[in-house]
Amino acid sequence: MNDEQIIAAFHAMWDNFPEPVTITQRSREIVAVNKKAAEFGLAPGIKCSTIGKPEDHQGCLCNKAIDTKETIGVAYEGPFGRAYGYWMPIPGKTEWIIHFSVGRAVQYEELKR
Repeated sequence: MNDEQIIAAFHAMWDNFPEPVTITQRSREIVAVNKKAAEFGLAPGIKCSTIGKPEDHQGCLCNKAIDTKETIGVAYEGPFGRAYGYWMPIPGKTEWIIHFSVGRAVQYEELKR
């Protein structure tokens, strides 16, 4: 897949996800954002490391995910309690990852059975 096809596939899969999601390069430049990330002010061309406070990025595992070619996740305390952050390599794009969290922007309730 070329870059345009990867970005189109990203939008098809992630645009309606309720949390911000980005494609980010090793350089920390954002390549693509889903709709929720755009609502938070993220945009292609900016460096994700410039968003928020510098200490917010101390635990970044972008390089590790790229180097190991494996998805890496961490648990942390978010605004609504326990949240989970992920860095997922994109096959065929050795310097790109999909980055997102679950529980950072949305307060999820336990599903009822």
